[in-house]
Amino acid sequence: MTRYGTSYWIDAASRLPAIGGQRLRGAQTTTVAVIGGGLTGCAVAYACSAAGMKVTLVEADRIGRGAAARGDGVARGEPAPSFKELEQRLGRRAARAMFDASRRAVLDLATTARRLSPRAKVEASEALRIAGPFAADPALQREAAARADAGLEAMWLKGGRASTSASTPTMGAMRMKGWALLNPYVLSLTFARAASDRGAVIGERTLVKKLRALKHHVEVHTEAGVLTADTVVVCTGEPTALFRPLQRHFRLEERYLVVTEPLPAAIRRQLASGFIVTDQETPAHLIRRVGDDRLLIAGADQPRSAARAKEKLYVQRTGQLMYELSRLYPAISGTRASHGWDLPRVLSVDDVMVAGPHRNYPRHLFALGTGHDPAQAFLASRIVLRHLHGGATRDDEYFGFTRG
Repeated sequence: MTRYGTSYWIDAASRLPAIGGQRLRGAQTTTVAVIGGGLTGCAVAYACSAAGMKVTLVEADRIGRGAAARGDGVARGEPAPSFKELEQRLGRRAARAMFDASRRAVLDLATTARRLSPRAKVEASEALRIAGPFAADPALQREAAARADAGLEAMWLKGGRASTSASTPTMGAMRMKGWALLNPYVLSLTFARAASDRGAVIGERTLVKKLRALKHHVEVHTEAGVLTADTVVVCTGEPTALFRPLQRHFRLEERYLVVTEPLPAAIRRQLASGFIVTDQETPAHLIRRVGDDRLLIAGADQPRSAARAKEKLYVQRTGQLMYELSRLYPAISGTRASHGWDLPRVLSVDDVMVAGPHRNYPRHLFALGTGHDPAQAFLASRIVLRHLHGGATRDDEYFGFTRG
């Protein structure tokens, strides 16, 4: 039977030991307090502890089991879907720098994960953004040309070659290098464990109630004590009630994801594509392999729904996505879904994550709106570390609140 509301990634890693974080109590001090134990927060905690800083990671629930474990496990080599739009808004240099940084983040993430744990596999892949099956997409072709003209690794594939690469009929596709596949829950635990091994304190089931910035430090008030830090790094995905003025910079959505049951070998041979496949539908879909014998499809984006509607939506959206997957790949018709769940997404107004300081919040750094993309989470951790060291670059500023 389909497991509704349960992320496949947690089930797939059920034998991994928990981090064993403690509930923070009483008065404690640290150099860097990281709020949020998702993939971004864990990556920031690792980066800072590896740099020799005293770090405390504070998570309201359990490490890695929130939205981080509900993503698609795709590290994208792009900061946003459209290079042309970024170029128009910020100029070619900024857009090129942001795309280059995202591509490097995928490579650096893979190298770091491989060094930390053999379980944290980051598998290099390429991606195809396909046009429709019956008509070319001039906008998509122009996007591919703009990226190539800027020196980015993008190539336009025409109908027959694109259809063969995607294993589905299409009039054309943009081929993109520098993406990767992974299990986001395993990666979160890997970073958290590596941070703990380097002396970081991991606080689980510790809800932050209030933050108070003073002249020389910040007080982090939890349910059971006060943590005093030189700097606070906020990695909560979206601005919480503690940062209501920042909410105007972001929009809140939810995306649905489905993983199929294992596919028979005969069907897998018909779906021989090794590419991550995305399309230009509204909302767009993403399709990737999971292991060697399953497919994952993500899509059906919509505004956030009420919690009471979730059970019904799980069934509806799972059925919808399985139908849309079978339209792309008729060979899987009749295949059942093993898991169907939702992902609360947080996107900035221009779809690019935000990492860095905000003038209204002294001694705070933020890493928000990554869309739960592991590459953007890792990039955010590098940017935060450079800000903490006082070595932020011009390119880092493109990811700040004041860009554009």
